[in-house]
Amino acid sequence: MKIKNFTDLIKELEPLKKNNDLIFRGQSNVDWEIIPKSGRNGFSEKYTKTLPERQIFNSWKRYAKSHLSKHPETEWDWLAIAQHHGLATRLLDWSKNPLVAAFFACIENNDSDGVIYYYKLTDVLEFDERTTSPFDFKGFNIFFPSGLVSRIINQRGLFTITDKPTVGLEKQLKGELKKIIISKEAKENIIMSLDFYGINKLSLYNDIDSLSEYLNDYVANNHSNNLNQLITEE
Repeated sequence: MKIKNFTDLIKELEPLKKNNDLIFRGQSNVDWEIIPKSGRNGFSEKYTKTLPERQIFNSWKRYAKSHLSKHPETEWDWLAIAQHHGLATRLLDWSKNPLVAAFFACIENNDSDGVIYYYKLTDVLEFDERTTSPFDFKGFNIFFPSGLVSRIINQRGLFTITDKPTVGLEKQLKGELKKIIISKEAKENIIMSLDFYGINKLSLYNDIDSLSEYLNDYVANNHSNNLNQLITEE
């Protein structure tokens, strides 16, 4: 059954709330593979022995230092920051909050059905972030970043990582990965309902660019939810 409105979505999520070990990911096109950006076409085939993914990351890190007031202590947190600033990495964004996943499943591609994936955390491997490089890590695992980036905290974010970034997680996790399909016709209704409950670009990204986008969306789409208070405050 496809989710047809926000009420359907809440009914589908309700039985899951007893599971505190679930993580969620939203994608705005149900046909897309669950694959990190560095493993997608346009990136994966470009990496070679003379131009490895690690080298691109090290170049990013070298230049990014001048833009950061505080530098991460581990390569893992460096990679998390690079991921959230748009670099193609082998990390994949997830959230502990299913409504955050719903936002990303509905915010774009209105001509396609969206999807929320969820996965039960089991057998999470313990490893030393100070001595283990994300580029040498083997297998599949979960990475909980530190709170250096407010966006990660706002989104209750965490990451999955795999040494096979070109292989979709559907294949790697097989039956362990579950999904909720959201009808393309339901996306606008769900986005407006999420906004009412405080899940929107402004709350999730919490930067000045997102503030501008949020207000632009309000004007363009004639939203009326709880934004009236924001635009009338002095």
